[in-house]
Amino acid sequence: MEQGPVGCPQVFIVDSQAPVNLSPIRDTHTVNKKMYVLYLLVGLALLGISIEAVLIYRLYQRDEQASGNAAHADRIIGTKHDWGSDGDANGIHPIRDKKPDLKPAALLQGVSKLHEDGVIEWNTEGLGPFIHGLKYEKGSLHVQMEGYYFIYSKVYFSETCTLFKHQIKRRSPRYNNSPTDLMQSFRYSCVGSPRQQQQQDRADVGNSFLGGVFLLYSGDSVFVQVNDSKLIRPGIYDNNFGVFMI
Repeated sequence: MEQGPVGCPQVFIVDSQAPVNLSPIRDTHTVNKKMYVLYLLVGLALLGISIEAVLIYRLYQRDEQASGNAAHADRIIGTKHDWGSDGDANGIHPIRDKKPDLKPAALLQGVSKLHEDGVIEWNTEGLGPFIHGLKYEKGSLHVQMEGYYFIYSKVYFSETCTLFKHQIKRRSPRYNNSPTDLMQSFRYSCVGSPRQQQQQDRADVGNSFLGGVFLLYSGDSVFVQVNDSKLIRPGIYDNNFGVFMI
C-alpha cells in the first residue's frame, strides 16, 4: 500500500547568515522622565548659585556702607588731624560745643541754713548738687518749663517725745503765691520720758522721705519745710531735695 503526500514530513530550513537583533526595547516614557529630573536638578543648582551670589553682593555692599558711615562719623566728630586742638577755622568744635537736650532737673544735698519757720536752705556747690533748667533761691526751686515733675525730699532728724512734721510745699501765681501743701509726713516717737532723754543727752534718730509726681507751671516754686528745725541733724548725704521732669 503506497503512502500519499500526507505522510511526508515537513522540512524547515534555518538560515544561519541572517542577523539577529538582541537589543532590549526602550521605554520612551521612562527616558523622558529621567531627563526631566536631570534638568530640574541642574536648574535648582543654578538657582542656588544665583541666590548665593546675590547674598554675597549685598553683604559686600553693607560692609562698604558701614565703612563709609564710620568715616563720615569720624569727619563729623573731628580729630586732632582734621580739626586741630581748637576746632575748625571758626573755632567751633562739633561735639564739644553741642549741648544735649536735657530736661529740667535739680538735686540739692546738705542743709546750709534752717529758718525759724522751718524752711530749709540747701547747699548748691560740690560734686553732688546740680541745677539744670530751674532756678534756686532761698531754699526754693523755681520752675521755668511747664510739665510733670517728680519731686522728692529726705531729711534726717532726732526723734524725741515731740511731733515731727516733714512737708513739701508749692507757691504758685495761680494761688497768689500762697504756700500750698503737696506732700507731708508725721512722725512721733517717745523713748523714755523727756527728762530721761535730757539727762542721758541722747535721742533716737529717724528718716523721713517724700516723693510724688505733680504738674507744675512756669513760675511755680517748691520748697521743703519742717515744723521744728532744731530736730534736723546735719549730713550731706542724709538730707536732700530734688525735682526732675518726666
